[in-house]
Amino acid sequence: MAEMYYQLVINGKRTCDESNKSVKLVPENWRNAVIALLSERGYDKNGSIITVE
Repeated sequence: MAEMYYQLVINGKRTCDESNKSVKLVPENWRNAVIALLSERGYDKNGSIITVE
């Protein structure tokens, strides 16, 4: 399930960012696992690529 929610976040259908009111949140019981996947793979809570300058 975490991988499915991860894909939804990457595709802009869900978010893990509670301040983003324009997209539906990932359910609370999956949020930490999805945030971990996003972070491991270089994305923020909204599914945007984190760039290092």
